[in-house]
Amino acid sequence: MAAVTAAHAAFLTARRSYIGGTDIAAITGVSPWASPLSVYLDKTAPEQAERSDSLPMRRGLALERFIADEFERAYPRTVCYHPSPIVRTDWGFPAGASVDRFVATVDHPRTPIAVLECKTAFGFQSARQWSETEADLPDSYYVQVQWYLAVTGLDLAYGAADTGREKLTVIPIGADPTVQARLIEAGRAFWQEHVERGVPPAPSGTDADGEALNRLWPDTIPDPPATIEDELAEVILSDYLAHSVKAKEHAGEAERAKQQLQALMGEHETALVGSWRLSWKRQTRTTIDSKRLKAERPEIAAEFSRTTESRVFGVPKEIS
Repeated sequence: MAAVTAAHAAFLTARRSYIGGTDIAAITGVSPWASPLSVYLDKTAPEQAERSDSLPMRRGLALERFIADEFERAYPRTVCYHPSPIVRTDWGFPAGASVDRFVATVDHPRTPIAVLECKTAFGFQSARQWSETEADLPDSYYVQVQWYLAVTGLDLAYGAADTGREKLTVIPIGADPTVQARLIEAGRAFWQEHVERGVPPAPSGTDADGEALNRLWPDTIPDPPATIEDELAEVILSDYLAHSVKAKEHAGEAERAKQQLQALMGEHETALVGSWRLSWKRQTRTTIDSKRLKAERPEIAAEFSRTTESRVFGVPKEIS
């Protein structure tokens, strides 16, 4: 597994020199994991880029070969092989495809006929996004595959997902020139307007943007405060204050509705309302009394304590 992770780290380093499939999904706003700002950091400031070494990532890398082998079982006249990244520059910017596997025939095992993307989709929410009957897969993967087809010039791809069911979920995806043209234009605009000019994209409110902003400015200046003489800043602040008030109001309304549902459920842990299933179950949780532990066993508390740093955006205060 260490070798797999090391190889993936090398791949990530090489990928910073071009826009890849996962990048274009983030740039077009369909990625649940990344954003245009996080992609910008990855391309221009690798020392500030996120280092991902999570269990889901390692699991996906480890199962890539297994999924490809299972695909060959399902399609016995095909073979799958892992190619080197393909990079082209004829679109006005470097565009790359680091595909999981190419699919070829047994008779011509090194002539690709399709792209194969190997995914893991364990868990109910993830698995339900993959449907062979409706030829449906998550938007981020669809965009990623269309990008790979555009870069490679192939007309067909397969999305193969291990969803924990008895067999792989395999969805064929044909090339869509209209979608590809839009992706190419989005990639070109991103590279020329942001990467080449060194201008970061505006944050869009995603969790990925919040993490990217913290990585962009890891060091802080406590005092004096910065004076932002920009009319746009006042407009943004007004929007922030207005939305913050609405968020609190909506949170209160949601809490009231939840309590009304709890009152209707009474002693029942579950309830059915139309096509929805509600649950209000008793749970037992055991926690450590940290205050008592620090008082009576300070050496143990100190040994197992962990210090983390983060930047917290405080409530704006009007200066009188």
